[in-house]
Amino acid sequence: MRKLFLLFVAAMLLLTVNLAAETTGSSSEYYTIPLPDGYLNIHLGMTFEDTKSALLKYPVFGFRGDRDVSILPGFDRLLIETSGEGYLDKCWFQFYDNKLYTISININTNQMDYYSVFRTLCQKYGSPISFSPDKAVWEDENVIMSLEKPLCIKYSDVKVLDAIENRSFVEQSAAEKLRQDFLDSL
Repeated sequence: MRKLFLLFVAAMLLLTVNLAAETTGSSSEYYTIPLPDGYLNIHLGMTFEDTKSALLKYPVFGFRGDRDVSILPGFDRLLIETSGEGYLDKCWFQFYDNKLYTISININTNQMDYYSVFRTLCQKYGSPISFSPDKAVWEDENVIMSLEKPLCIKYSDVKVLDAIENRSFVEQSAAEKLRQDFLDSL
């Protein structure tokens, strides 16, 4: 039974990858149009206040004002978490240095399926640059867009993610230096 299941999963993955290649005309084709930097009127790079105002204009996000705002550990990090309506389930908007850098939208699996969203993204943006049973990823110089199972679409600002990663390496290096200084003082 397990072998039959594994064969089924392998066949579905092959079918999905082949579909992605067919919808773009070629598996080596990059993108048919630029990747989006957000959803509806919410775009990466918006300020915290502009994002709050934009969320209020679209009731589908279910934004209730400041009670949906949290402060994340670390410097200059805020999070807005909403409970959407219709096709949208939970949504998260993460800020770094007062700029929106990640949008995560859980799509209601009672109303939409992963395959339909995946196929639509492949038709619009070409084949993903990486594909696994858990997620598909599209990327250009500004945006990383991923579709993750069970059904979550994420938009991330490449430059901000790089800056955060570089900052964490600097902080780690400083901590390592302090640790070594302590050890040397023994």
